[in-house]
Amino acid sequence: FWQLTDHLIKNIDKVLYRSAHIMFWYSMNFYEEIHKRFAAVPDLVVDPFPLIWHKSDNKGLLPDPERGPRRIYETALLISRGGRKIVQATGNLYSAPTTKEIHLSEKPESVLRYFMKMLVDEHTELLDPTCGSGTALRAGEALGAHRVLGLELDPAFAEDAKAALDRSRKLQNLSAGKKV
Repeated sequence: FWQLTDHLIKNIDKVLYRSAHIMFWYSMNFYEEIHKRFAAVPDLVVDPFPLIWHKSDNKGLLPDPERGPRRIYETALLISRGGRKIVQATGNLYSAPTTKEIHLSEKPESVLRYFMKMLVDEHTELLDPTCGSGTALRAGEALGAHRVLGLELDPAFAEDAKAALDRSRKLQNLSAGKKV
């Protein structure tokens, strides 16, 4: 996690346009440190209020059942660069049940579509450097992104994510009345 974060920050000019957004998922255990690291980068503006996915099925981590609650939400930083404006305002909390069809850390497509509608339009070029199940790629395309690219170290997850993206594209073409 920290290697990915540090490499992203170090190579920000190589992977991010001068006007862009980042939606960066992280554990609340690291909120202060992750916020501080991104906020220290010139030209990045980090929203102090995270995006929150509330797991409506109450599934989540239970670190110590005798001393604390189950953690049933995940958080993402919303970061902008170059004064980039959002496409459409949304709330910073969305409730949806968990999914683990392909990957253990999978975010439901509905969650990503909800938050990404703030960021994605027909000019968007979306990079997911830890694509896992590919839900961010599918959500981005569904919202009209110009181009999507996912990177995944695990070949099995990459293959499953590609297959899911191909199925999603076929369904979009069918619903648009195009021949598949």
